[in-house]
Amino acid sequence: MHKLFMHVINTLMKTYTALIKATVNGSMRAVPTQVRAQNPTDARWLFQAIYGFHALVSSPVEVTEDRTISEITAPKTPEQLRLDNLKAAKDRANDALKSERDRQSKQRAMKTLSSLNKSNTPTIPS
Repeated sequence: MHKLFMHVINTLMKTYTALIKATVNGSMRAVPTQVRAQNPTDARWLFQAIYGFHALVSSPVEVTEDRTISEITAPKTPEQLRLDNLKAAKDRANDALKSERDRQSKQRAMKTLSSLNKSNTPTIPS
């Protein structure tokens, strides 16, 4: 029974690797780490549950038997990580700017509609 169970687990589960932020000798590094899961989404949840939500640096990638971890993902240098963070911050700022412009244009449109409704309302003479 035990051998059959392990065979089923080994055929259903795949190995995934991802980069995890870790402090090594006082400096922050991206360390390649592996987990076994059924799909990439489950692998992501496992990485986040084990190492923390913000520790996941890259998306999980399935490991095939003929490739090693270093062939799949090479750790990013601190300069590359800084550029990635700056690009993400720029994208967030652009999204915030667009949403604020949309909010203000909707507010102007509502004000215009409100003023049109007031001017078009017929008055009943007494």
